[in-house]
Amino acid sequence: MLKIILPVFAGMFLVTSCNTSVPCANQYITPAFIGFKLSDLDSITVRRFKKDGAFLQLIDTATISLDTNFLKSTSTNDTTFVKLNSISGQEKYVFPDHDWQIYIPAKNMTFSISNIISPQTESSCFKCSCWNPINSFVQNSQTLIPQLRKIPSLGGDFYITYIRR
Repeated sequence: MLKIILPVFAGMFLVTSCNTSVPCANQYITPAFIGFKLSDLDSITVRRFKKDGAFLQLIDTATISLDTNFLKSTSTNDTTFVKLNSISGQEKYVFPDHDWQIYIPAKNMTFSISNIISPQTESSCFKCSCWNPINSFVQNSQTLIPQLRKIPSLGGDFYITYIRR
């Protein structure tokens, strides 16, 4: 009897779960620094602001040293890709839910990222791993369309913003 009931319940579960839509997760933006020396990037400050708040309502700040486990980077030619990781239990990835500033103390340069357009999408539970696209964002008052780029040394595909020296 158990041999009959177990497959019936498993089949019912699969049928009902495949018809369920789930929200996809947000992607984040990975900075790629062009023309910077590694010594210029020995520390990076990430500031998180209230979304659409004209960078007036600071929520959080984190300074990351290049030699910590919290920051992963890889360099090719004159470009250094930096994957910001979780710091003090809080993610510092550049997600669409806030406005951001990336500050490079060695060069006294600040780059602002705001108005990240990332529509919420859904997927059936059959393929539960799904991501919302990032269609555009504003970097230093210029609207950009990010590139989705594969960076194997950082572990996957990333939306990239290029920051030039």
